[in-house]
Amino acid sequence: DDIPEEELRATPEMCHYCFDLLVTELQPSFHGTAANHTTDGNSNGEMRKQASFVETLPPSASCPLFVTWDKRRRPLTAHSSGEEEELFDLRGCIGTLAPRPLHTAVKEYALTSAFRDRRFNPVDWTEVPELRVAVSLLVKYEACSHCHDWVVGTHGIIIKFVVNNTHYNATYLPEVALEQGWTQIHAINSLVRKAGFTGKINSAFLDQIQCTRYQSSKQRLTYGDYVKMTGVDPFESVKDCQVPTKQKSWKPCFNL
Repeated sequence: DDIPEEELRATPEMCHYCFDLLVTELQPSFHGTAANHTTDGNSNGEMRKQASFVETLPPSASCPLFVTWDKRRRPLTAHSSGEEEELFDLRGCIGTLAPRPLHTAVKEYALTSAFRDRRFNPVDWTEVPELRVAVSLLVKYEACSHCHDWVVGTHGIIIKFVVNNTHYNATYLPEVALEQGWTQIHAINSLVRKAGFTGKINSAFLDQIQCTRYQSSKQRLTYGDYVKMTGVDPFESVKDCQVPTKQKSWKPCFNL
């Protein structure tokens, strides 16, 4: 049976799969343990991975999604109490606002966000132990009555507007405004600029914006947690081996 979009949930297994894909892309000699390797049955006998989370979903399960890679800051931030806090900086984020089949889309965006976010260089093997991945499934889309008809920390927003026959659109995921400490006004103004509009923002302009709100189911996993789930540290297991000096060529693409 089909799973309603609003009941779809991101899982740790999805994040684990993202790390499996990243590790084997950067270090082909390592094969992740969370994914089974089966033969496609084609003439060249190529191997393909099947993620464990796929087995829990019907083939038709689909929704918009984003995959985000963050990198741990070094050194750690120290508090007056003497405790250290792990802080992460964005390393890549790409997704889609159109529904996509999850059994293929998680793989696609795990790799494109790591290697094809035009704001960053492709992820390097030496960075892997410092990474954290997040999978966000976007659900519960609703039309807003106005561009401030949403709740900070609960909703992500998509805005669309037209000025001088030029179409603009942009989105922020639900956590963005909360993490930045923005009000709805600050978030909308920032999103308008993200869309590429540089003109004056006033009440008349805001009234013409079409706004859609949505929520997300999000899971995060650090590399350390991935190692615990896997039972082996890929970075340590191949550290003394020769790391490929020439990786697959990944052309930049637009992030959303």
